[in-house]
Amino acid sequence: MKTIIAHSRFDYLADEIVEKNPETIQKGNALFLRFPDTTPNLKFPSVKNDIEHQDVTYIGDFSQADELFEHYNTLFNLVKNTANKVRIIMPYFPMGTSERVERKWETETAHAFAHLISSLPSGRDAKNSVHIFDIHALVEQSLFNPDRINAELHTATGLLRLEEDEVIVFPDDGAAKRFKDIFPDVERIICGKIRDGEKRIVTLKEGNPKGKKVIIIDDLIQTGGTIIETAHMLRDRWAQSVRAFAPHGVFPGNSHIRLANELDELIVTDSIPANILRAQSVANMRALSIASLIGKIVTGK
Repeated sequence: MKTIIAHSRFDYLADEIVEKNPETIQKGNALFLRFPDTTPNLKFPSVKNDIEHQDVTYIGDFSQADELFEHYNTLFNLVKNTANKVRIIMPYFPMGTSERVERKWETETAHAFAHLISSLPSGRDAKNSVHIFDIHALVEQSLFNPDRINAELHTATGLLRLEEDEVIVFPDDGAAKRFKDIFPDVERIICGKIRDGEKRIVTLKEGNPKGKKVIIIDDLIQTGGTIIETAHMLRDRWAQSVRAFAPHGVFPGNSHIRLANELDELIVTDSIPANILRAQSVANMRALSIASLIGKIVTGK
């Protein structure tokens, strides 16, 4: 029997996975409490049944920077309580916007974070593993120490269902390289970005959107500024409709509202669980569930 323990905001994912696999997966119990000084006060009420000598999966919401130590504390104590192995489900890799440096005085947070996760003690019987969806650049996988932890990459783009005759738009060459093999037989349009000071100008490099239904696909949306500029360019060239999809939607300052208003539909996943409530409050926004993808990782099917 395998155990799933989920951070409170992902509790519903654990419930769904266990419901579909009741004979092979059980839900473990964890209380994510805080001491008065706000440091983590983690409790495992059923250590012997849930963790000791078990194959344990932890689903964490790593999107909140001030909670990263809480996640590390949870993982450390799963190993300390003699789990056979710990499988870390990290739907959103939180440091993807700083994986490299271009000047000597800059620092890359992605390397430091990957080093921290790699420093976890191994499980009782096997190395731990970390499973990440749609990282920004493949270099991030190499930042984890392979001698200490197995890093595996997955994509949530397969959850997307295209409309009939819909054309894929990649906002830049990076997105085209990352996702070109997922929809191999679909017509593509590739854009480019030119920097003019702080402004980004989107240009059309390949393809023609005139009279076509198009969907912009990228790995990550922060405020959505590039998506909006891309949508404007496509409409100026007579696109019939413009949707956008990214597995991760960060949306600081409720920027999803403005972005959705510029599109026919905005689609993300619940890799950042806040997107569930966001989608419920915006008419033309959807958040696809990654539960089925996590279930396949845990069961190996």
